[in-house]
Amino acid sequence: MITELLETKKIVDNFDKMISRSPFKTEYISDRAKIPLPTFYRKLRDNKFSLDEIITIIEIIEPEMFEYEMLTKKIAKSKTLLTKSQQ
Repeated sequence: MITELLETKKIVDNFDKMISRSPFKTEYISDRAKIPLPTFYRKLRDNKFSLDEIITIIEIIEPEMFEYEMLTKKIAKSKTLLTKSQQ
């Protein structure tokens, strides 16, 4: 659990860089995330996005990575359920 928290902290700390490296314009990300542009810029400057907002933005700017992570999680859960049902 500590490892997951440290990984989350690393993502949050570098989130502004992730957005700046994105091929999408800030206006597009703000619009798709349904965050008003002034609020988006303020949150970006102050690094104050909520975890739900970060997840939404990552889904917008890195859809392949997001899908991969979600599928990996579903597969792991399915394997666990299958193992439990076979016991």
